[in-house]
Amino acid sequence: MSSIPRTTTDSSPSAPPPYTTASRPPSWRELQERVSSFAIDHPDQCRVSSAGTSRGGEDLPLLVIGDGPLKMMVIAGSHANEPIGGQTIITLAEYVLAHPAERERVTWYLVPSSDPDGLLLNETWLKGTWPPTMEAFHRGFYRPASPNQPDWTFPFDGVGPAQLPETQALMKVIDAAEPDAVLNLHSSESGGSFYMVTRGEEELVAILGQAAGRNGLPLEAMPSDCIGLESPGVGVFVMTELTPPPASGPDDPEEWRPAGASSAHYAARRNGCLGVIPEVPMWRTQPITLSAEDGARLREAAAELCAGVLDRIEPATTVSTPYLPAVRDVVKILKFMARISRENPTQSADQDLNLLVPLRASGMLLQHIDAQLAATPDHPALLQERSLVEEQFSIWLRTAEQALQPAPIPLHQVVGYQLDTILCVARMLAR
Repeated sequence: MSSIPRTTTDSSPSAPPPYTTASRPPSWRELQERVSSFAIDHPDQCRVSSAGTSRGGEDLPLLVIGDGPLKMMVIAGSHANEPIGGQTIITLAEYVLAHPAERERVTWYLVPSSDPDGLLLNETWLKGTWPPTMEAFHRGFYRPASPNQPDWTFPFDGVGPAQLPETQALMKVIDAAEPDAVLNLHSSESGGSFYMVTRGEEELVAILGQAAGRNGLPLEAMPSDCIGLESPGVGVFVMTELTPPPASGPDDPEEWRPAGASSAHYAARRNGCLGVIPEVPMWRTQPITLSAEDGARLREAAAELCAGVLDRIEPATTVSTPYLPAVRDVVKILKFMARISRENPTQSADQDLNLLVPLRASGMLLQHIDAQLAATPDHPALLQERSLVEEQFSIWLRTAEQALQPAPIPLHQVVGYQLDTILCVARMLAR
């Protein structure tokens, strides 16, 4: 993967003191307790209300701090497998409560997780040592199918209205608050830090460089998610207004299509606010050399294996799991991204997601099969297919670990990067 630079060190003299001493991001229950404690300990400075209820019956708390004229909305947990933003929300709240000027200048609307149901399904690795090993992360991995991702199912041209209750809750907050900026806190397995934005503000390029440099993180020159997007500077990419991509055939059920827009798109379209997605990695990794064609073939092979296993175990499937629709969705995404790789061969080369998405798919598939085996432990077809998936998972894991050589990034660095971004964006807009 091409990255600029990969030489930033943790010992930079400009590095700030750690904003957090947490050893790992909080689980969902820990997030709930911490958010509630802010309102109890600081009743005159912040308030907690319910934005809505998740499909699984979890309350969606909204923490509001300050009463300044600038309105900043910060959302964590937009993807269930990305928990770093939860700790950033806690750290931001602590910082704002300790600095009166931040409360006087800004009204902060903080959403600790937009998908608590999904976050709960990632706890097998989240509650362990941070960061997890690449194996532990992918064996316990869960990311909902695209139509079940609350922060990426906002209505857009040709798709809508929003059906998920979590999405509807976020829409109500945005409609009522009319924020000047919406920041969605994302994280990835590897690579470098980068921004996806709704407007190509030149100052955001400098903010990214400062946030990454101060916290000892590399920048990502061409993330897989940003192929084809315009860039005002290294690591900053402008999200265009979504339109449904052309399918290979009319209403082709095997063609992946986005289920909706993000909250950043929605807010930008509603009142012109700035949307920023600061992405940060869990592991520091080495660049890889992998052609776009070889990457496409890897994705297609993974899609073929997972689809074949799902078809063969269908007669033995007796237990409903959230992993089944998630795996089917990843199969479509793998095929879609293989097509994108061939259409954009230069930008699609050296992408480490080609090594990691097969692990996501097979990790969730193993969890789905294990749920069936828990109901029928000696089913020969299930045992045979599980052995096949386990063998391929191990091969993909060894390949990824040997190529990427993942090294842990301390939590205080990635939280510091996101916190720096949030505060710098607020100061930019205040001016």
